[in-house]
Amino acid sequence: MANLPSPLEACKADLLASDDELKEKYPLPIAERVMRLREMYNYWLSNPSMKDRQLRDAIMSRYDVSQSTAYADINIIHQLVPLLSTKSRDFHRARYNEMILETYNMAKARKDTKTMERAATSYAKNNRVDLEDEMAMSYDEIVIQPFCATLDVRVLGLKPIPDVYNHIAKLTKELSRDFVDIQDVEYEEADLEENMLFPDKDQKPDDTDKS
Repeated sequence: MANLPSPLEACKADLLASDDELKEKYPLPIAERVMRLREMYNYWLSNPSMKDRQLRDAIMSRYDVSQSTAYADINIIHQLVPLLSTKSRDFHRARYNEMILETYNMAKARKDTKTMERAATSYAKNNRVDLEDEMAMSYDEIVIQPFCATLDVRVLGLKPIPDVYNHIAKLTKELSRDFVDIQDVEYEEADLEENMLFPDKDQKPDDTDKS
């Protein structure tokens, strides 16, 4: 028998799957666990100030599970936060579509055309079918280019110099012979006579400067 996935792994893979898909893919206890975690996560979102102990009590009360099981659920919910933060919008959009379609079908059965029209308009707005498809790729689908550092000048369309390091050494030797002074230049104080170029404003000029 193949190894069964953990509840966390099942949530990461199929958290947004329908109840029927979960029951078809996983043993019933795992499918029900995923459905419970999904429902309690959304309950937690609707009550953002809720403490863990309050969430624990809600899980125990709703599903008649032990305290240890409730805390295990809370631990998984905490680990799912980064994943769900990017997918929860898609999940809620899908749930909204289910609700609107159910409303539409009930209105259709009653031949309530006004409600049918409002439901159809809401469905179209939620799925943005009245707008043209966006051509820009979403950020999460942009593939990072595998750039890497290289000394190969051919990537710039240049022809490489054969045996470039020996060529550099040879050129340095030739230039050093003709221009010895460029190799080592000692530091020298600048002879700018700054006291003459930038005299202090408060300093009186010497008598020799008087005409």
